[in-house]
Amino acid sequence: VAAAVVGIRVGVRHQTADSAKPIEGFPAPNFTLPDLRAKNISLKTVTAANKVTLINFWATWCGPCRAEIPDFVKLYGKYSSQGLTVLAVNVKEQPPTVKPFVQKMAMRFPVLIDSSGKVSDLYQIFSIPSTFVIDRKGTIRSIIKGSTRLSVLEAKVRPLLKGK
Repeated sequence: VAAAVVGIRVGVRHQTADSAKPIEGFPAPNFTLPDLRAKNISLKTVTAANKVTLINFWATWCGPCRAEIPDFVKLYGKYSSQGLTVLAVNVKEQPPTVKPFVQKMAMRFPVLIDSSGKVSDLYQIFSIPSTFVIDRKGTIRSIIKGSTRLSVLEAKVRPLLKGK
């Protein structure tokens, strides 16, 4: 565990030296991925629609990911009409594995497939779950490494929905 924490810390320290990597207070790197219907969705298009966006990196086999998904479902249900969206980026799995899980969990927000891991690499995802909170202008406002809870997500999202 200590080695994993040190590895994450080293990665975070290193990423501040390169502005192309995801850093709080800087623009989120754009990407385009297919959803479960093979329709390409880009972050740029979502933020251009003036949405507060949560990008959540996850996998069906990940216990902590599975545990937090109901909170993302609740959050989306509560705030999507106010301009919130969730982009659930599945890491290195294929649609036939992901689709039944998404249906079972009633995930109504876009679920994107990063089967090659290219976007996960772009966002320096060393462990999942990982969540990025993006404001309406496309700026990373918060990075959450590890699992999170509804109360934490609401505390980060509410001010952004109000334009703060």
